[in-house]
Amino acid sequence: MRHDSVSWTILGLFRRLQRQAVCHHCVTNPHLTIQYMPTASEQARPIIIVTGANNGVGFGICRRLLYGFAQTSPDDALPAFPHSGVDEQGIEYPCAGLTLIMACRSRQRAEAARTQLLELFESDVARLRGATGAPDRVAAFRANLVVVIHTLDLASVQSTLAFANEVARTYPYVSHLVCNAGVAPFLNISWSLLLRQVWKNILELDLLDLVTNPSYNVQHTALMSDDGLGWAWQCNVFGHYILCRELEAKLAASPIGPGRVVWMSSHAAHADAYDPDDWQLVDSSRPYEGTKFQMDLIRAELSRRAGPSSPIRHFTVHPGVVASSIDAALVGHFMSQIKVVVFYLARWFGSSHHNVSPWNGSVAAVHVCLAPLAFIPIFLSAAGTPATQRTGQNDDLLPLRLHSVTNRRGRNAVALAPFYAWPRHEKEASRLVDRCERLYQSFVTAGGKIQE
Repeated sequence: MRHDSVSWTILGLFRRLQRQAVCHHCVTNPHLTIQYMPTASEQARPIIIVTGANNGVGFGICRRLLYGFAQTSPDDALPAFPHSGVDEQGIEYPCAGLTLIMACRSRQRAEAARTQLLELFESDVARLRGATGAPDRVAAFRANLVVVIHTLDLASVQSTLAFANEVARTYPYVSHLVCNAGVAPFLNISWSLLLRQVWKNILELDLLDLVTNPSYNVQHTALMSDDGLGWAWQCNVFGHYILCRELEAKLAASPIGPGRVVWMSSHAAHADAYDPDDWQLVDSSRPYEGTKFQMDLIRAELSRRAGPSSPIRHFTVHPGVVASSIDAALVGHFMSQIKVVVFYLARWFGSSHHNVSPWNGSVAAVHVCLAPLAFIPIFLSAAGTPATQRTGQNDDLLPLRLHSVTNRRGRNAVALAPFYAWPRHEKEASRLVDRCERLYQSFVTAGGKIQE
């Protein structure tokens, strides 16, 4: 996103209202005990949770967050869309510090990722040294940067509840929750389906669709978690719903504006992959696409239910097409490298969805974390005007998703995509949230041990 001095003038109008607080250095140990002592003399700093932070897009989000918060005028915080809401307090740049919580299933992999993340941070901020005062600002931010690891297994309700309880006991608030972690239960590639799509795309003169909307990935079905729930559904959807509910009070207590919940959807999310009668997607042949569509529904419904003065805001983003470790597991290392080359070719031939790298794919999520809320639309009016919140319960608004795009030259940005399936599935969205709530309450009542 282009640096725009006028945009930063607008942005500065409401930064003066920032509240003040402080966070001193915190210490972590293998038992996840952290000492966190805020005072009232310094600027409040963000406390951000990123699930699935040790690789892929989650790691890209963490890296990009560190780079953005270390700057006085981060490009990712620049308004990308028209002003369409009420100015609210937000993050003041340069940021006084940051607590980044890497929520990961494997502590060992998370430790390695944290080491790599901090090394990349040093190389990233080295590019800022030419800016006036940059070394001092970076040094001040680095002194108050805390990257903490907490263990979280979204396939276990007990682990998810324990994580949320630990966060609630340890931190005075949570400013951002990035629901990024997810599983894709891919089994193999169906070559017959691949050839069928090749022929179809040739007839339609749309070969880019072959690597943008693949229909030839075969997925596991009937996978169940130890809690007796659909495994992919629990990891991608229900685990994050539990986190949102358990951390509501901490998100609402954010001193830097409303708490932000970022739901990571997918370019592959599709209504055809979701059957309401199989709402945990146990028998679905496309559980990944179905769970991502459910995330779109849940976010839109939670935003619909929230009033204009809600202390928590929900957003949907997706990273576009990004190369990941899943590709290597699916087709092998050599073919996964060929696939990366094909992704770059697709981008060169005009597909902005092919962001390829986690860094590029993470721009939408990071923009939602950094930018002022008045410039982040989540609804589209019937007249085609973006809106940041509802003004009444009967508003005829279409939910929006923000997604990452990259042009031929490798410049990435954020784009808007209306959730066109919403009018047909609005009632199902309400029903789905109610189902998740009942299931959540039953687990809480039983201490996280029951099966539905």
